[in-house]
Amino acid sequence: MLTNKVILWDFDGTLAECPGMWNGALMEVLNTHEPCHQVQRDQIRPFLLEGFFWHKAWETHIHITNADDWWAETNLTFQRAFEGVGFNPHRARELAGLVRQYYVNPSRFKLYDDVLPTLITLQEKGWKQGILSNHVPELANIVNTIGLSPFIDLCISSAVSGYEKPNPLAFKDALRLAGNPEKVWMVGDSQAADVIGAEAVGIKAILVRKPNATGIKHYATNLSEVINIIETEELSHDS
Repeated sequence: MLTNKVILWDFDGTLAECPGMWNGALMEVLNTHEPCHQVQRDQIRPFLLEGFFWHKAWETHIHITNADDWWAETNLTFQRAFEGVGFNPHRARELAGLVRQYYVNPSRFKLYDDVLPTLITLQEKGWKQGILSNHVPELANIVNTIGLSPFIDLCISSAVSGYEKPNPLAFKDALRLAGNPEKVWMVGDSQAADVIGAEAVGIKAILVRKPNATGIKHYATNLSEVINIIETEELSHDS
């Protein structure tokens, strides 16, 4: 993807929403395969606050070279969660192995209303666009299935690259894959992963959809405002 200007988008919480996310996927597994369970969503949530690769973003995992191995490591977190809410280790391991098929179902991901109009406008203005997300190995398939492929030139999932935002290597790898463009923006809903991480390596960043935070230079309540911020900043820079 050789171009002189690129916008990198986060995925979850920025371009698409996935109700319940991991917690929801585990509950779907229980509802389907343990229909008589008495587990409440809030009982599972505490077990998912650690154990994912992005919870240790300072560590790389480039040694994990295929999707099955990534899921095998991640399933250990799900197994602990199922054990934590009362299932024996054997059944917890079985249930953990089912989470993948529920989480990667593209129908779980819904685009925000402002996504396609924004991506179309920026594409027409000559911006190449990529996704840089802490996500599952199947992200590219999800992106394609929900209709984003015509506007996305590069899709990078941390599960494939081995680098988690805000690790500087995640952004440097994205810049390399994008052809080291002259102008780059990162847009996402996480102050730490998307904004602070990007700015640490010299990439301009915009926080979206989350309440504005102290010290954030560029903030947009929705993606339509992203266009105005980028155009204003680039015009100022070029003048």
